[in-house]
Amino acid sequence: MRKPSARLLALPAVLLFGALLSGCPNPNSYGTPRTVAPGKIAHSVSLESYGYIGETTELQENPDTGQMEPKTRTTSGFLPTLPSYQLRAGLTDNLDIGAHVHNLSSFGVDLKVNPLRGVFDLAVDPGVQYFFLSSDDASVHIVYLNAPLMLGVNPADWFSIVVTPGVTYALASGDIANDDDAAATGDGLLLRGSLGFQFRTSDSFAIHPELTMMKSLEGPGMIYNFGIGFNFGALPSYKDLQEPM
Repeated sequence: MRKPSARLLALPAVLLFGALLSGCPNPNSYGTPRTVAPGKIAHSVSLESYGYIGETTELQENPDTGQMEPKTRTTSGFLPTLPSYQLRAGLTDNLDIGAHVHNLSSFGVDLKVNPLRGVFDLAVDPGVQYFFLSSDDASVHIVYLNAPLMLGVNPADWFSIVVTPGVTYALASGDIANDDDAAATGDGLLLRGSLGFQFRTSDSFAIHPELTMMKSLEGPGMIYNFGIGFNFGALPSYKDLQEPM
């Protein structure tokens, strides 16, 4: 039995396969720390792309000895993915819940708590994402447990800068087959960081580009998501930032 490293980011073949299926890890929120008002609903549709940088090892013949020796090289890729959809529902003044369909292929849910609002906003937004990858030589279940801290700066009532540091824990199980069938399980801790900008053109519409990078703590791999979210519906209010008439 071959048991690959727990570092999912060091498995570029699996990651590339996941990207092709648009089932890659997707921590982008396309939102700000502020929560949706109680009883209200907001929506987000995003156009996205996915990339990775990792390492792969293959056997190559040494011309001096004629022996096959392992050689490590850097591999990378960048692909557009299918769109994502998000629905957010306000529960209380400082709490809302989100349901996600990531890249039309995986599902997620998160719960945002927003204790601080003003020129500076703060929220915690734990969530989970699940997807399943399957082909002739790979079958993997992957769960990502996300623990981000959302920090927002609001220079004006129509514009916000959002920085989101955090960690993600990946749980994976399934089969990855090369020459020999192999059962594999893997998990790992990743650092993550996001930068987003929200432009609100009205009380019910906003455009939100966002970039998130995720780095394995156990290896050289890195993945990143870039997308543009289009938010509409009962968006969080920023009327408290308006200057009095």
